[in-house]
Amino acid sequence: MIVLGLVGTPAGGKSTVAQMLQEQGASWINADLIARSVLEQPLVQADLTEHYGSEITNKQGLIDRTKLASLVFGDDDQSRSRLEYLESRIHPATRNLITEQLVSSDRLGKQVAVLDVPLLFESSWDGTCDEIWCVDADRKIRLERAAERGWGVDQLEARERNQLGIDEKKRRSTCVILNNGSLDELNETIKSMWRSLVKRHATSAVQKHCRPVPDPPN
Repeated sequence: MIVLGLVGTPAGGKSTVAQMLQEQGASWINADLIARSVLEQPLVQADLTEHYGSEITNKQGLIDRTKLASLVFGDDDQSRSRLEYLESRIHPATRNLITEQLVSSDRLGKQVAVLDVPLLFESSWDGTCDEIWCVDADRKIRLERAAERGWGVDQLEARERNQLGIDEKKRRSTCVILNNGSLDELNETIKSMWRSLVKRHATSAVQKHCRPVPDPPN
């Protein structure tokens, strides 16, 4: 099985590319959704509410992710400390679930597993990947897409600051996808890249199918 890592800039179109790859037959392992499922666990909710206070909850007493994000994404030491605590509660379980999904995809005979992890390099998941594709777009376009999600400029920039810089992501990736055009143009690009990916790894994919997926990084 080919493990394809996806990285990129916030609002660059990484999830759109992952969805297109899924349509080609890949297994999409979405770390954001996995982390969200961990966040929704009652014990985790109770722990974070006790740690951060009721200001992160909604009227139903459940954690509001927007309120939580406003606490942990910032340049000051307090924000960084709050983010470190959140990651300590979310990341271990998320890593385990990602590994389970990789193993499951391999057992199901999937040709490609897309590893969509925002902090792929920072959490050392890049070592699991056969290739890494970086998705980027011009800043003006990303700002427009961010606005469609309800993010302001400050929110977009806060997310950028808490990730590895885009230049370094590009340097450490196998290839870069510039997502400035239409969805149809992007889809045609991804279809072409998919065919090339499968062709390049045709021999190695057969060999790797019999090998166990590595344990998650510490």
